[in-house]
Amino acid sequence: MPGYFMYFRSLGALLFLFITALFLSKAAINRQNLIDQPPSDIDNDTTDFTKTNAIPSGGQHPIFGTFSHLHYHHQAPLKRTLSEPFQCLIEKGQQYWETGVKPAFDGQSRFPTPNFGAAEDPLEDSGWTSYTDHKPLPKWWMDAFKAMPGKTLKADVPEIYLDQSNDFENDHGEQKATSAQYYAQYIPQSAAIVVILAISPRFKVSQRRVPPEKVPKHVPRMNQLSDLLWYTWEGETNHHPESLRYYAVEGIRNTVAKDLILEIFHSRRGTTDVPWAKRITFDLTSDEGKALFGSPNGIAVNWLLIHHAQVLGRREPRVTIFNAGNKDRGDNVCMIWDLIPKGKKGSFGKVEKEPKPKKGKGGPQTKSAG
Repeated sequence: MPGYFMYFRSLGALLFLFITALFLSKAAINRQNLIDQPPSDIDNDTTDFTKTNAIPSGGQHPIFGTFSHLHYHHQAPLKRTLSEPFQCLIEKGQQYWETGVKPAFDGQSRFPTPNFGAAEDPLEDSGWTSYTDHKPLPKWWMDAFKAMPGKTLKADVPEIYLDQSNDFENDHGEQKATSAQYYAQYIPQSAAIVVILAISPRFKVSQRRVPPEKVPKHVPRMNQLSDLLWYTWEGETNHHPESLRYYAVEGIRNTVAKDLILEIFHSRRGTTDVPWAKRITFDLTSDEGKALFGSPNGIAVNWLLIHHAQVLGRREPRVTIFNAGNKDRGDNVCMIWDLIPKGKKGSFGKVEKEPKPKKGKGGPQTKSAG
């Protein structure tokens, strides 16, 4: 009997080690797939990982594994670098910049401008309905745009609603409407777009339990956020889309992007209470800037630069993040991309410096964006 017991105990230990190794290798493959995936295969909207994938504190994210969701008044120890779950975003941002954006500036893009066929109106051809309202900018955006040199604001700005509410035809035949939605405020006098809501056709189709490899067959030709923004911005600016300077996202809902920004708040300010006055600005030389550039909410900026580099000209992106929430409303995490033309200065203060230890006490010392 003792012999059998030892045999089964050894067998159980081997089985446990095998399952553990299989789990770890699968997690590594998932991360590497995200890193290795070429930009042309990634949907460039803000909903690849949405709040429907929200996880409890310490739970499992389907790609990034285990990490804690940081809440508004939770105080965490200061950290010098991004935690492991976000390392792949640093690599992804670096990849986009080096292999996508920079070659496009030099006229050597591997990704041609999308072709939506011969339709007179590609929005209508892809089943989109658009309508425009005029609404005031929130106070936090007013504060941000006041910082722009030489810019003035009107009381109301156009807010464009795009609903993919009509059936359409693509290269795979007749398709049902996806019910995707994109809402954004357009501020031509400030050369700015503020994205308010982005629920992509790919995400809506995936909710129908369509296998991932078949999702692209059920989306319209014009489906990515950067394409719709560029097309509608061109109309709002009377065919002068090169004027675009600022791309902003209000109230980020994407769990990966939001958790990344909250971690940066803790690392750089020791709290998630980071209003506009304490905003943080990064360029693409920092790990944080690269991670934000590679995040789901930074991908649309990549594609705007990649596809339209010859119109926009060479730009040096900087990103400013802040939290427009409060104790009553909770988090309202926002980002603004300043697409700085060559030879121009940034609009939102100095780039954040690397934290330095305080003399005799240790711990990081940060420099405010000011």
